[in-house]
Amino acid sequence: MKKVISLKNHHMHLFCILNIYFEENGGIAMPIRYIQQTFIKYNKGKGFICGHVDALHAASPAADKYTDKMVEKLIKEIGCAGIIGTVSRMECDLNRRPNGSNDEGIQEYRGAVKDLLNFLQIIDPFTKKLTAPYLHLSFHGMKDTHYGPLGIEVGSLCGQSCSSTVQKWFQEKLIFKAQEISSEIKIVFNEKFIGDESIIFHRKGDLNGYLGYGEHFHTFQIELSRTLRRKYLTRISKIFSQIMTDFQTEFVALDRS
Repeated sequence: MKKVISLKNHHMHLFCILNIYFEENGGIAMPIRYIQQTFIKYNKGKGFICGHVDALHAASPAADKYTDKMVEKLIKEIGCAGIIGTVSRMECDLNRRPNGSNDEGIQEYRGAVKDLLNFLQIIDPFTKKLTAPYLHLSFHGMKDTHYGPLGIEVGSLCGQSCSSTVQKWFQEKLIFKAQEISSEIKIVFNEKFIGDESIIFHRKGDLNGYLGYGEHFHTFQIELSRTLRRKYLTRISKIFSQIMTDFQTEFVALDRS
């Protein structure tokens, strides 16, 4: 049995309840245990969330500030896997195709993604494609000047990094849940920050030896304004934790029912 399938939703809810209880009663959160590598660090999660979050541009200089904190919050809140870049994009940009200067970092990052998928036991041993829907959220930062202090842009390189069904679902979920925080939040899709071509590679491959994992792999690039990252981080993280958990019940569980 696949680990992600055999564990039921009540395990996830119990984890969340215990985590909230612990925090509300003054407990000191346990530090996240990362697998430390040269260009990244990552945590495999608890093994029941079919997806991961990352912050590839978290390191200075030229850092997307607070994106690493977003990833850490999601790891703690729902037990999902997370990857954080530990080297500046100016030294090695992990959010690009291999270009000679970043090859070692890209190889390390892709190896971590494969490790997460193997941990969940959702790679078909023969086709090497995913056997269950998988949601990947990649967090980045943008200036307030683009869409205002409460701006979010979602990029999927114009729909190539996910299915049309998952993209429509994600858009509706995000818009609805954001309104619970503030009606002033402005959300746009695939306008300025549509995503680098590399965001489709986990799904479709890169035509240069990296085959990708097939149609079950769904990636969204999330650009958050500086104000949202700095002042609304906890509330924004709740939105994405809900989206990640809803994906499990509305796609992963349905796919295996």
